[in-house]
Amino acid sequence: MKVSALTFSSLAILVVSGCSFTPKEQASGSFDYVEVKTRQALTPAADLSLPPPRNRYDVPEVNGSRDIGTGVNILAPVLVWPTAAGSRVEESDNQVRVHFDELEGMSNLPALIWSAMTQRLQADGIAMRSSVPEQQLETDWISTTTLVGEDELELITERRYAIEFESPAHRRTVAVAVTMVEKNERGAGAGMRPNLVDDRNQAALLLNRLINEVAVQFVSTRQSISPEFYTVSAGFDDNGFAALRVDTSFINTWTMVGLVLPELGFTIDDLNQTTGRYYVSYSSESSVLSQLAFWRDKPSLALPDGDYEVLVTGNQSNTSITFYRDDKALSAQQVNALYAPIAAEFRRQLEL
Repeated sequence: MKVSALTFSSLAILVVSGCSFTPKEQASGSFDYVEVKTRQALTPAADLSLPPPRNRYDVPEVNGSRDIGTGVNILAPVLVWPTAAGSRVEESDNQVRVHFDELEGMSNLPALIWSAMTQRLQADGIAMRSSVPEQQLETDWISTTTLVGEDELELITERRYAIEFESPAHRRTVAVAVTMVEKNERGAGAGMRPNLVDDRNQAALLLNRLINEVAVQFVSTRQSISPEFYTVSAGFDDNGFAALRVDTSFINTWTMVGLVLPELGFTIDDLNQTTGRYYVSYSSESSVLSQLAFWRDKPSLALPDGDYEVLVTGNQSNTSITFYRDDKALSAQQVNALYAPIAAEFRRQLEL
């Protein structure tokens, strides 16, 4: 009988455990704090008085309702990634929104953004219920399927979104925001995750897909690299630092530098076209200078391995490339050593 009782007890524990499934986004633990009530103000004893009140530790009143206890979603939010050149996200912005700034070689930025995003929706099979070109649109239902609960029940969530475009009269900037306007749930798992599905995350994922499409469109619509050879020479930039000079536009030089650096042993760790900066690291072991016919007897650049910053500055006809290490521009001697391999790689890239 003791064995039977133990068996039944074990089964009971398993059943209880099965019913206590906690979704990954739901907070767990003690939630005694939700039952805490505001205490009455202190009353001084007879013939005594309280010190002057201070509001240093006062808990501010909450406007409207907020999630508490198990209703708090503990999943990290999906970030909006400004992957397109000229795009940015403002730190204080609590909306799912991205800003685009016009760059050199662009024209009619709002039309470009609108075209790229509507093409992405069409490619993904997402229909538009309504639209006002370059101003706003509403999508049809977008469906996602997940498995919820310990029994992995199917939950189908359908959402519709509004995508708002804002551009000032000069049309050189565009802000795009995505908000959910309607949601339905169905399937065996419907209702099992009330108020816990992160609708904002899904809106951010949609916006990120649209931004990536804009990034692709930006590349295809920029001024193409001229097939003619550019003249690369050693000289000085506008600040008087030793630099490489290129007789072509900023956008052409910027694009070529992004192609040339990896071929010469640099790894691009980060970049910012708006400021014209590439953040790179150099490794002589990664250099492929041996591909350059006249450079085979010198398999690496005359540079120490480490981190560098490459600054591209200029205008429509002339640009400069300045190398920095430890926030100091490289010397004229070092730049002269870079001249031949970089000029040769420029030529090789133009011949591809």
